[in-house]
Amino acid sequence: MTANETNFSKGIRISQIVLGAIAIILSIAILVNPGLGIATLIFLLSVTLLVVGIERVAVGVFPHLTKSSRLGNIVLGVLAIGLGIAVIAFPLLATIFLVSLLAVGLLFVGIARIIHGIVDKKISKWSRIFLIAVGILSLAVSFIVFASPIFGVILLTLILAINLLIIGIESISHGVSSRRYVATTAP
Repeated sequence: MTANETNFSKGIRISQIVLGAIAIILSIAILVNPGLGIATLIFLLSVTLLVVGIERVAVGVFPHLTKSSRLGNIVLGVLAIGLGIAVIAFPLLATIFLVSLLAVGLLFVGIARIIHGIVDKKISKWSRIFLIAVGILSLAVSFIVFASPIFGVILLTLILAINLLIIGIESISHGVSSRRYVATTAP
């Protein structure tokens, strides 16, 4: 391995460890201050909508598309930009929307798991029981979120924090356990 490959490999490993540590710190910060997690989700949602909207408008401006495609891209871009601005202007409404989306998603997942557990005779009895139990749990959580949106906000924040924690641990473990990076080249 050449000196450049060694330096590149060390650079990747260090960045994995540093970024993993940042993810873990963010996870802990969200667990300590759940409002930070929701604010982060709202911020990311608004930035994503703005970026996508600007990109769609930019694509629509170029003449390489048909007139209807150009118009469609511009209209969708303007709508995305408008939604991004609305999310920034009304963060509470955006939070309620995200929590409602979570509840609806859990409702559909629960129904799908229960149906799969009942209908699929090819899987083992324990797997079917597990699918039905997970479906019932998903339905229960969905109904609780509909009944108490504050629980939904807490659940959404907890999911974000756990996800960041797992990503951070995974990134650090990759950075620590990687021996070297070998670039593949065509023969």
